[in-house]
Amino acid sequence: MRSCLAIVVFLAAGAALASPAPEPPADAVVGVLPFEESAEPNRVMVDLAPEGGRAFVMMLDTGASDSVVTPLLARQLGVRVRRLKTDPYRRSTRLGRDLAFWVDTRRSDTGSATGWEYGLLGAEFLNDFVLEIDFPGRVVRFLDPKKYEVPEQVGAEDERVVPVKLTSSRPLVPIRVNGEETRVLLDTGDPGPGVLSGKAAREVGVDVASLPEFASVGTVIGPMQTRLLDAKSLQLAGFELGAVPLLVAPKGWYNQGGPNDSTIGYDVLASFVIRIDYPRKRLWLKRKSDAPVGLYGSDYSLARQTGAFMSPVPGGWTVWAVLPGSAAERLGMRAGDVIVSSSSGAAPPPDEVLRRILDGKELQVSRRQGELWVDTVLPEGEAAD
Repeated sequence: MRSCLAIVVFLAAGAALASPAPEPPADAVVGVLPFEESAEPNRVMVDLAPEGGRAFVMMLDTGASDSVVTPLLARQLGVRVRRLKTDPYRRSTRLGRDLAFWVDTRRSDTGSATGWEYGLLGAEFLNDFVLEIDFPGRVVRFLDPKKYEVPEQVGAEDERVVPVKLTSSRPLVPIRVNGEETRVLLDTGDPGPGVLSGKAAREVGVDVASLPEFASVGTVIGPMQTRLLDAKSLQLAGFELGAVPLLVAPKGWYNQGGPNDSTIGYDVLASFVIRIDYPRKRLWLKRKSDAPVGLYGSDYSLARQTGAFMSPVPGGWTVWAVLPGSAAERLGMRAGDVIVSSSSGAAPPPDEVLRRILDGKELQVSRRQGELWVDTVLPEGEAAD
């Protein structure tokens, strides 16, 4: 009888270990915020304004310690900017907690030093919650840590729980690049798949000097030159993600990416629902898709074939990198070109653009020359469709 009881207990314990993470109870949900539409792909934009209040849209950035708004955007959001203010600004939110944020007036009280206007929702606000981000479903839930916690372990095949380290409340998680482990910042503010500093890349066996030069990437501090790494394998929390493009910053990521100056970003997280339990330093992930990891929201394999890497902008597609010796370079395409509508109508869809580049067919682009934008047709000297 005792052995039968032991078997029953063992089976019950095994079933518990194999169970998925429990869903948060209704009273644990402090707020549900959908992703707001944005001109930039791969951004988690949320509106914190109380119901009926003036919109207060911020970019949820787990890689930022504090919440920061640039001066021009602050004014657009209705904030009275004062150059000599030495304490944070405050705004009420629909989550029942005020947001304390800084307006960056170190260089100017009228605009951003980089030309990029942004508002970052950082960890000083986020770390009071269990934060759930459903990337495929495009929704964020803020959970009360007194009423819900990420379990220490789960047994469901498509779920994992891993401990995280926090530095200034920013979560550091272990990854494996080509089988070698390192720890990087989980950074929803990074719109790409991730960035390895030159030092971190060398530590996982990458010959940084042999990598092709890629693009100058804009950051809140300024432009950063990168190289492109085609990693054969990337693992996150035990999930094998296959071949993944990663950027390598030989001189580092301006100390933005934790102790080793490296990150994983939106493209890697795009297939997951995640919960960051800040108080207990645990991360839960549920994989929702086996789709290949992209590069800034685009199909990496197609972009790699053409050598042109693009992102959507109003009225077309902006080209932010062109690989040397590629079909895109042979067509005459340059970084900074904007593929625009032709005389036949709207700008072609991205797959058509890539096919036209591969086939060497004409494309109409807008190209900056000094202070002006000039339309031209590639190959140059051809007539538009």
